[in-house]
Amino acid sequence: MGLLLVLEVLACGVALTQQLSADTVQLPSVTGLVPDHATLSVENLDREAEWYERVLGFKVFSKSISNGHDINWHLVIPGYRIDLVKTEGSKRAAPVDPIFLQQGWIHVSFHVEDVAGALQILRAHHIEVRVKNDEKGNPIQLRFDDPEGNQIEIRRNLVV
Repeated sequence: MGLLLVLEVLACGVALTQQLSADTVQLPSVTGLVPDHATLSVENLDREAEWYERVLGFKVFSKSISNGHDINWHLVIPGYRIDLVKTEGSKRAAPVDPIFLQQGWIHVSFHVEDVAGALQILRAHHIEVRVKNDEKGNPIQLRFDDPEGNQIEIRRNLVV
């Protein structure tokens, strides 16, 4: 009787394994993705747009109304766009420490060839920058905030 029970358990296990492998067929992933834009909810469109133009080189490309009432400004640099949207009644949540406890996007990131050069420019704009260096002391990652406290990262390119 014990052997029969063991054989039944093994047979059930084989059948279950075959069913699971049929149900877990690897589906294809979306390919060909190219970065398009990020949307940032802001309080002061003029101040934010001026800062992104002056510090990061974005230009206001167009302005529109989203959802019938939200003011939306489209700022561009070659290859990327940031939309600044002003929604009536929106406000920044109370600060959470550390920032990574917050849900949603943590920061927007850009890569550049010359991180040290970007650091010099940011400091010339009197922007407080948090710097991560490599083992030789060269900057490889910069983090800083826009006027409303939205975090931006500039780093060396890690994508091959």
